[in-house]
Formats: sequence, structure tokens, C-alpha cells
Amino acid sequence: MALQYNLPISTTPLEDLASNLKLDYEEVEKNLKNYKLQGILKRYGVNFNYRAFSNYKNAALVGLKVDDVEKAKAINKFDEVKVKHNFLRSAEFNVWFTIKGRTLEEIEKDVLDVVEECNASDYVILPTKKIYKMDVKYDLIKGISWSYRAEPEEVPTIESFGIDEDLARKLESLPIARRPFKFEGYKEEEVVSIVEELIKVGIGRDFSGILNERKIGFNENGMFVLKTKDPEKIAKKLLKDYPQITHLVERVPSKKWNYSLYFVVHAVSKDPIEKIRIEVESFVDEVRVIYSLKNLRV
Repeated sequence: MALQYNLPISTTPLEDLASNLKLDYEEVEKNLKNYKLQGILKRYGVNFNYRAFSNYKNAALVGLKVDDVEKAKAINKFDEVKVKHNFLRSAEFNVWFTIKGRTLEEIEKDVLDVVEECNASDYVILPTKKIYKMDVKYDLIKGISWSYRAEPEEVPTIESFGIDEDLARKLESLPIARRPFKFEGYKEEEVVSIVEELIKVGIGRDFSGILNERKIGFNENGMFVLKTKDPEKIAKKLLKDYPQITHLVERVPSKKWNYSLYFVVHAVSKDPIEKIRIEVESFVDEVRVIYSLKNLRV
């Protein structure tokens, strides 16, 4: 929990974390290394906003109708930056993934390639219109995702900030060590200042650990799809009233899938997700929860 919510930004972040928790540093390092081996901890470091990278100025959510689900793993030919999620879900479009690209035309070309490889009978591309929130953290006590950080309106590029992508990738996945910022050509204090500035300007979303939801017992992942005449008004209400939301995005709807607002909630069971669905039903035209049945990325 502390690694997700309260990781200090310093030359010795894990040592400071241990001190704040009144634990021995050696114990914390040993535990984190074990979590990494077990797949509980994916990584820790700066969580970057994809809009800061010149290659990924556009994004879309894609739904496919696929009979042979094994073929949908062809989507995984893209790296986890370009295609982060690939889920089998409980809907008529049964395979869903997110994809990024320089242009929407590039995204459409990549999707058409995937449609052919997966032998999909139909597909829908839902371009991102506005991101209100993208912050995945799991409250292990409440048993549900929980965070308050909203997305900034504008995000500068890392090029304009003056750092290269190689440094960015190092900052994204740091070694589990007492002094993780020992980078060739940089002083540790300089790297810490870069991290602080990246987060200040919105290129970095935050500095924290990323956990594997299934490994910590968060077995339910519900994607809410909403119909509403005023997506911005509803999005602002959701942002204010529902910290359980991890992703909150307005998308360009399709005639085949006419939903404009999307958000995701993770939990240890469906009960708290269904409670939110019932509440949201009272102030939108229509809401559905499309549950994840299988992570096709693993």
C-alpha cells in the first residue's frame, strides 16, 4: 500500500519508505524482491503519461468479435506501450484492447491488420476524445481500486522537456536497491530533480509501485460503458464522487457501439462494482458493466 500511495521521491526512496514504516531497510528490500519474483510487483518508478511521447499522440479502445479466442493473442505482437490491455470480456464484442499511435490512420491500419490475423467477424474503433483520469491503485483494505488524481488538460512532450526516451524508460522501472538512481552520466540528485519536475509538469503521472491485480486477489475488472447527453458533466461528477475509478475516458462513439463515456473499477468481488452500477443508473441514460473474463496479454 505504501509503495503505491506514499513512495518518497529522493535518492534513497526505498530506504525512506522503510523509515516511514518503521521497518528495517533490509526487510523491505527482501520483501520487494520476493514480490517481484512472485509477479505481485510489476515495477516501480515514474508512471509516464503516454501523451508525452511523440509516437503516441492518439489512442483508441478497440472491440473485436472473435470466435477463436486464442487467435486474439496476435494482438500481443505489439509491445506493452503501444497495446497495454488485451482482455476477453462479457459482451457481443468479446475482445477489447487499447492501442496508441501517431495518427488515427495509423491506428486504423494496425487494427485492420489485427482483424485479419484474428479472423474477427466485426470490430469497432473508439478514439479517445478526452481523458479525465488514468490512475490504477488498489486499496488492499477496502478491496477495491482507489485514488483521487485527475488527468491534466495539457501534457508537454519529453522532447520539449529535454530528456530522451532511454532515460525515461530507466526511470519507469527502477532496480530494487538502496540507491536506484545511479545512472551513468548523471548525479543522483540531478535525477531526483528530473523526476520531481516530470511529475510537476504532468509528463509523469506519479512515482509509485505497480501491482499485478490478480496476484493480490483483485479478480474482478469491470468496464462501465455509459450513454449520456452530457458526457463532460457526468465525467466531472464521477471524478468527484467515485475514487474507485481507475480509468475515466470520453470516446468517440460508433453506430455499432453507441457509448460515449467509459470507466473501469477493479475489486476483489463483483459486489462493490455492482453497487456502483446501480448508483450510476440513477443519473445516466444507460449503463452496462462489461466484465473481464480473461487477460489475453499474459
